[in-house]
Amino acid sequence: MAASMHKAKEEGADLVELCIDDFTFSHISQLELLLKQRSLPSIVSFRPNSAINSDWKKTCIQVLKLAVELDVEFVEVDTEVVSHQVVAELMSSRSNSKIIASTYVINAGNPPTKDALCNSIINLQSTGADIIKLVIDVAYITDVAPVFHMLTHSQLPLIARAAGDRGLISQLLGPKYGAFFVCGSLAGKSTPGLPPLTSIKQVYKLQYVNPDTRVFGVISNPVGHSKGPLLHNPAFRHTGYNGIYVPLLVDNVKEFFRVFSCNDYAGFRYATSFCTKYCFF
Repeated sequence: MAASMHKAKEEGADLVELCIDDFTFSHISQLELLLKQRSLPSIVSFRPNSAINSDWKKTCIQVLKLAVELDVEFVEVDTEVVSHQVVAELMSSRSNSKIIASTYVINAGNPPTKDALCNSIINLQSTGADIIKLVIDVAYITDVAPVFHMLTHSQLPLIARAAGDRGLISQLLGPKYGAFFVCGSLAGKSTPGLPPLTSIKQVYKLQYVNPDTRVFGVISNPVGHSKGPLLHNPAFRHTGYNGIYVPLLVDNVKEFFRVFSCNDYAGFRYATSFCTKYCFF
């Protein structure tokens, strides 16, 4: 974990998430040493590797309390497994740490609705946490639309991520809609829904994306092979144009255009194995 943290720093990360679980360390003193020697601002989260039981919860709370005691910049609490009371205890005992209340919304065959996500956000806000985080399991790229709606209307700083290949735009376009920060994968590894950190810094330059950024994209399935982002994003920056060009993994083109209108996007390249079409607004 220490080596990965140094690698993230080399690749230009602003902060790193340390996903701790009860198999990461044999004794709490090892975790304490890691946190004291962190080379980047950090988020400490605790993830279950097995069935959640009383021992796991006890270890989880111990890890979170240690992170707060050591003034780790961000401490993430999964509200599905840790009570609101624990969040309140961490809030009252922290000195400089910011508390993130998070939840994971599972698709279960039905796309997430605005109402369902709104209820999740209300529940997260009720914890009193400084920041809230929503991770959503999506089956189609159109399922990401409610995520952008939540980002725009959230009353607290919101971290939102749509998991899976079809959720990639939740990170690439997150800054446009007000995301607190976006996540990327390390060392060029392909993680579904997460752009490589090197792409965030060198290709998309997400630090320059803002509410006025015009969005263009290539629609295809598959789309990961497209070189469009490598060509168009540097061209936008070279000419001083406030735009971003993103890959769009679309299963149903008609449904995509029904959900995302010309108010969301400035233009598309629609590519198939037989033809290429362009559409600009």
